[in-house]
Amino acid sequence: MSRKKMEREPRRRFVLAAARKLFATKGIENASMDDIAIAADYTRRTLYSYFKSHDEICLLVLLEDQAIRWEKQKDAIARVDGGLAKLRTWAESLYQFVKSNPQYVRLEVYWDFHGVNGKLIGDEVFARFEKQNNELADGLRDIFRLGIKDGSIRADLNIDICISHFLYSLRSVLNRAFSPGYSFATFDAGEYIKHYLDLFERGIRSNGENNQ
Repeated sequence: MSRKKMEREPRRRFVLAAARKLFATKGIENASMDDIAIAADYTRRTLYSYFKSHDEICLLVLLEDQAIRWEKQKDAIARVDGGLAKLRTWAESLYQFVKSNPQYVRLEVYWDFHGVNGKLIGDEVFARFEKQNNELADGLRDIFRLGIKDGSIRADLNIDICISHFLYSLRSVLNRAFSPGYSFATFDAGEYIKHYLDLFERGIRSNGENNQ
């Protein structure tokens, strides 16, 4: 790393920390570049010398949190055996992380609907995004393959489609569980997630498990 880059990194991390707090209190879309600049005690012009756009800041905050969350998940799934059990633990570990960091799932849902515009994000940041997401996807593929091999997960599943269904639906359920907004149903967040996971498991569980 060059000296110039080493000097920039602490400042970038400071801005990201300020942005993370704003996202949690003000909302992602409501926290503008001006707001982030004020929170970090920078001018808007200086902020743009460190980051390409509001989208880039959002994505970098997400990537930082995602890396922490993935380390916790890997630690949790290493303690259980069997594909289906690991998948359940993967999801429960994510629930615990979101419980402590509700803005994390809001960032993920933001990207689900907003999309990643490569023109607003630097090449290096986008490469990190791709690499990290590929690692997460590979981790889930390994869990599904293990489940198919050990007989706990159905062998007729299209793994990539199933993973996509799992990720997007789980994110929506987590977002609803921790949303302060109106809901027609009254529920405990933990029970809400458990009910979803029970239903998902029922759909992917192998015939041998269903017959028990």
